[in-house]
Amino acid sequence: MKQAIFLCGFMGSGKSTVGKALARELHWTLIDTDQMIEERHGPIPAIFAEKGEAYFRQLEADLAAELAAAEKMIISTGGGFVLSQAVQEKLQDRFVVYLDVPFEDCYERIKDSDRPLVRANSKEQLHEIFKKRDEIYRSVASVCVENSGMLNRTVAQIIENCK
Repeated sequence: MKQAIFLCGFMGSGKSTVGKALARELHWTLIDTDQMIEERHGPIPAIFAEKGEAYFRQLEADLAAELAAAEKMIISTGGGFVLSQAVQEKLQDRFVVYLDVPFEDCYERIKDSDRPLVRANSKEQLHEIFKKRDEIYRSVASVCVENSGMLNRTVAQIIENCK
């Protein structure tokens, strides 16, 4: 079994839901990177508004450095967590799962949310962001797992791949 499992994917891909189920199944600790950042620095929309996206991405890079040596943890990352080179380098030797979900499914889950990227972009713009990020998620991931069906199937596939 791998030391830790990092879950990445677009907003609405199910990282939090899958993370909770994996943590329960493996009896590991669940960490949510967005939640950690909010506990330490305040609401993410406020961080974006007051200090900008670059500052937020630096907070993510700092957190990646902190979590790089994690053991027996499921780490549910924010949708943009793996975008920076700094984070990608920290996760290079870690087990990263890309939760692969079609854009339309993600969009249905996030369209009414308060997320800064959702508020600032049209559906078409979000789709363009999705396409660009999809390439990055795939390049960073140790394994891609479809998360469009049953939760227990997704969890089983991740566990099978991390042995």
